[in-house]
Amino acid sequence: MSRTPDRNFDWESFLKEKDRRRKKTMGVLAVLLPGLLFLFFYLFQNRHYLVFSLLMLSCLVAAFVYNFERRRPRAREVVLLASMTALTTCANEICAHTVPLHAGTTFVVLSGIGLGPEAGFLIGALSRFLCNFFDGQGPWTPWQMFAWGLIGYLSGLFFNRTERRNRMVKQSLAERLSLQKNQTFRAVAGPLLCILAFLTVGYLIFLFAGRRDESFFGWRVYAWGFAGMVAGGFVQRRRLPADVLTVTLFTFFSSLLLYGGIMNFSAMLMSTSPVDGAQVISLDALRTLYLTGLPYDAAHAGGAALCAFVFGDGILQRIQRIQIKFGILL
Repeated sequence: MSRTPDRNFDWESFLKEKDRRRKKTMGVLAVLLPGLLFLFFYLFQNRHYLVFSLLMLSCLVAAFVYNFERRRPRAREVVLLASMTALTTCANEICAHTVPLHAGTTFVVLSGIGLGPEAGFLIGALSRFLCNFFDGQGPWTPWQMFAWGLIGYLSGLFFNRTERRNRMVKQSLAERLSLQKNQTFRAVAGPLLCILAFLTVGYLIFLFAGRRDESFFGWRVYAWGFAGMVAGGFVQRRRLPADVLTVTLFTFFSSLLLYGGIMNFSAMLMSTSPVDGAQVISLDALRTLYLTGLPYDAAHAGGAALCAFVFGDGILQRIQRIQIKFGILL
């Protein structure tokens, strides 16, 4: 029997609480990050970069977990999160030891789209933590947890923006759960054009002002691409439709720019050795890491996007069916 909360359910209060919770998370992060930076510059005195980064990432993950726990999730919601975390871990490990398609990243994106930003972050962070019990734990684990969690959070944020409509307008539950599909290209054209425009501007600046002994296909791709992605988020006023094309493109660019950009930076921190008691960060080393890491990041993003193109629609339909059947609203 369906337990859909479609009748006698205060959708306006639900959307307001949903919006308030997200704003509160952003406010906590806005206070937490400057405080950690103050500790770093005035107490650590530009030393112990790796220790500081691990402390910062731990605080960020704890902030998301605490915010989710405060809403007191029901047992059925916790079961769904645990199931998606297990599926993400299994998908990632199967691909890691068979074909490098990176289905784990795809599941993180789909979890954020289907269940919302908070659930997407938790599933991404917990899945990466569990995966490293098989692949090996280390100082890279918090970085991977944060990178996957951030992808899941942004997936939910872009595809689940709070939209309040006139109460007289009848909406399907799929629309209210932000899973309504749209096969038009207009919704994704704005963010995609922003990314391409920023990459083009960055390349033109490199041609006229860049050094001849460097390559554009390094840190500039990540920097300009991420800037275009942020600009696309401001341009896109409404939530993205969960169709095959949009999900595939979002999976590719988020995996390439976010996961690749974060993990290349973390690799520099973990490989830099202290000099006279202080840890010196070399920009040349960072440029080299971004340059050499681009092929792997592109392959990672391509494999995840391929999985999203082939299996994404079916997985989202099943998530939607579970939400409708058991009345799960995250």
